[in-house]
Amino acid sequence: KTKKKVLHPDLAFRQQVALMAQDMAWMQAQVKHSHASLISGDARTFASQVAPNVDAVITSPPYANNYDYADALRFEMTFWGEVQSWGDIHDKVRKHLIVSSSQHSSKEKLDVEALLADSLLAPIHDELAKVVRELAVVREDHGGKKHYHTMVAAYCRDIAQVMQELQQVSNPGARMCWVIGDSAPYGVYCPIDTWIGELALAAGFAHYRFEKLRDRNTKWKNRKHRVPLKEGLLWIDG
Repeated sequence: KTKKKVLHPDLAFRQQVALMAQDMAWMQAQVKHSHASLISGDARTFASQVAPNVDAVITSPPYANNYDYADALRFEMTFWGEVQSWGDIHDKVRKHLIVSSSQHSSKEKLDVEALLADSLLAPIHDELAKVVRELAVVREDHGGKKHYHTMVAAYCRDIAQVMQELQQVSNPGARMCWVIGDSAPYGVYCPIDTWIGELALAAGFAHYRFEKLRDRNTKWKNRKHRVPLKEGLLWIDG
């Protein structure tokens, strides 16, 4: 199939730049100066950089769906000369991110048993360990034998660290909204939204609820499994 209406790349680029410029001009006309304060840091260790006076958090963390967020930057980083090869991407970007791809977990040679033994994962340990061990078995039946088992364990460990940091800087009654989706690597279901909610409770937040926005993995004929997935808002209150 081909699109019925297409634009010449040069025209499409110019139109997009004009639209972005229009948006920025509109925003600048609304406020005299920005009240935003940008922090270049790691969400797993940021609490010491932020005043403990947070009332709201809006975020969409990486999904545990094996999407390589570092590789998504390859074109731009190659263009600007920041990387010379695909192999450079791990040291430059990937190893600094929350683990959410099998490329990351395999490159770092993560120890799955050490990850599961982390005390931060105690609230979800039994269910997580069951999924991780099933993934370790299932991978042997697939050609790629991807390290989904270590990826899922490391992902939850990293999210648990983030949750601990958020609790340190949040005011009583603070509200968080996480845009998140569940996953099913190799067809093994991972209730990511529930796990994150339980990690929030363990960190000291009061309660959580999930608001589904849409179903996922229902449209494409070439999808790798038939496990129904969802995406939505995970509301967490302090």
